[in-house]
Amino acid sequence: MGPFSKESCDQINRLLIRTASNAYFAQLMSVISLPDRNETLRDAVETVWYFIGEVEDVGELKYERKKAKVHTVLDGINDDEVFAEVKVRRGQSAETSKSIKHAEMETLIASKDELGDDKPDGNFFARNLPRDCWDAPWMSQVERVVLVHRLREVMAQAGFTRFEAVSPDIDGELEMGVQRAALAREITWLPAIEKRGEGIFIQFRKDAVEQWASRQDLIARGTRLLAGYEAWKGEYSGAHKKVVEAGGLLPYVLFHSFSHLLVTAVSLECGYPASSIRERIYTIPDVGYGILLYTGTSDAEGTLGGLVQVGRRIHEHIHNALEMGELCSNDSVCAQHEPANQHERRFLHGAACHGCLLISETYCEQHNEFLDRALVVPTVDHLGIEFFSLRGS
Repeated sequence: MGPFSKESCDQINRLLIRTASNAYFAQLMSVISLPDRNETLRDAVETVWYFIGEVEDVGELKYERKKAKVHTVLDGINDDEVFAEVKVRRGQSAETSKSIKHAEMETLIASKDELGDDKPDGNFFARNLPRDCWDAPWMSQVERVVLVHRLREVMAQAGFTRFEAVSPDIDGELEMGVQRAALAREITWLPAIEKRGEGIFIQFRKDAVEQWASRQDLIARGTRLLAGYEAWKGEYSGAHKKVVEAGGLLPYVLFHSFSHLLVTAVSLECGYPASSIRERIYTIPDVGYGILLYTGTSDAEGTLGGLVQVGRRIHEHIHNALEMGELCSNDSVCAQHEPANQHERRFLHGAACHGCLLISETYCEQHNEFLDRALVVPTVDHLGIEFFSLRGS
């Protein structure tokens, strides 16, 4: 085929101005640098192998853990994890790979309690905030608050897209099957940066989330959100979102929307603008549900501790966030928005707009998609499907 011959193509041409804001979207991959929990587990099992090497089930393991040395070494590691590692060492099962967010959340929820004046060190340092510091009526759905004094984020650019931004999927992995432009003909390295910072992790009660997600009125709301998703798919032939296809739409939209409300509330006092606070949403049924708000800079010293200090009064900020979310300056139009509305063309939004939930797109892990504050708090539409409640507060 000659250099000027035409190639057949079934794609429709689309006009794009060179300086348009949708001419270039970087596709980024972000990972929080955390200590290898598997390595910690392997070392612990190795230390007490003499005692637990022959256990046949979790019941026998629990008996061995009553011994002082075993209890001390395995403190903070649950029985199922220990027994799984024992079977791996005996060749009875293979190690299973985990998604990025799966590994991150396991490490976050395994954080130790604060002890006196702990001195943060290393690339990662996190401590549980005692419950009596944040307990309140509106916090009944919260299981754990973790102050992440130090963290390190590594971010690499894998490629870029036109017209539409593409984010990693809900597991933190690159969305597979997405057509993106490569950075070079032959890729041998990727441009990357590292940031050092701090954050707040909030874990929610798994039983409360599952009970909420099974309500019939909530399922009806989910049907309306899915109708918007189907309309979006009609606009982008062959496109899909794993957050929907994996069946975890409602919990993800709930905590993603709550995260945006909390970012706005926290930014008023922590010293960082909302555009500097990033989010990571964890909806992993096998592990749990939670959100991580964090910030970082490329400076070697990292950040100044403002977000951690705000975390010590997180119950107050959650109260403010929930209160702000009940009303929007665009209500009742915002609260009564139908996702599948072909005129508004906001297919991946429920009750969400620039007046309430939308924040800086570059710091939102889904580029301001999959948002609905009706799942978080009561709205003027009076659906009664909210997860949080300020009654009695």
